[in-house]
Amino acid sequence: MLPLLAHHLVSSDERAPEAWLLVLHGVFGLGANFRSIARALVKRRPEWGVVLVDLRGHGESQDRPPPHDLATAASDIEALVTRLGKPVAGILGHSFGGKVALAYLERHPGTMKVAFVLDSMPGARTPSAQNDTVTDVLGTLESLPRVLPSREAFKAELAARGYSSMIVDWLAMNVRRCPDGADGYNLRLDLPAIRSMLLDYWQRDLWPVMERASSAERLVLLVGGRSTVFGEPGLERAREAASSNPALRVEVLPNAGHWLHADDPEGVLALIDKHLPTL
Repeated sequence: MLPLLAHHLVSSDERAPEAWLLVLHGVFGLGANFRSIARALVKRRPEWGVVLVDLRGHGESQDRPPPHDLATAASDIEALVTRLGKPVAGILGHSFGGKVALAYLERHPGTMKVAFVLDSMPGARTPSAQNDTVTDVLGTLESLPRVLPSREAFKAELAARGYSSMIVDWLAMNVRRCPDGADGYNLRLDLPAIRSMLLDYWQRDLWPVMERASSAERLVLLVGGRSTVFGEPGLERAREAASSNPALRVEVLPNAGHWLHADDPEGVLALIDKHLPTL
């Protein structure tokens, strides 16, 4: 039996949660990316706890066997839900994590009181410079030496290639000292596994999950108004789905890009609070 995905529990000091919300990050991310939002959320809604998950190939969830695709990532979530020993009633995913959440709902419709999908296009797409920066970042990371002299050297290398300071600092969260006392630093990312999962991410069409009222009691799509992930056709399809699916809500954060939890954390927190059911 595989070990559970690495995860961290966040709850209020005031009371024990009645239910838990799983949070799934995007590619190159960590569960810790949502720690500030999670801490603020449980202060507002202490009846809920948050489970910050490291998806396979990320953070502390390393050395997981193939296949590396959405179905297996969803199976990892199934095992976590089954063996966590806590009542999981919600799921939230950003970008790649959003599509993992949809893949989980496809296999377990109606099991979640609420599901949040943050700037994750449900349909199949062809990556391009206009709608994808992740593939470019992946190629850059694959080109770096396996062992780096320091975290600062990693940041300097990415800055020299034109990446913004926000992306550089975010990616640097994955740089750790080499294990077993070896000299140098390396990336705590399974890049071959991530490339395999990204290929499947681009190919899978999960619009039917978004469009079915049975997928979750409430399904909330949060879109960054400055993001290029959806575009007007994708956003129009989402709104059409919401007009026929009473469980679906579409919310746009006008001043946020794709990393909307970094661009507008207060806006994301407010919308999660708005749609999180009262227990």
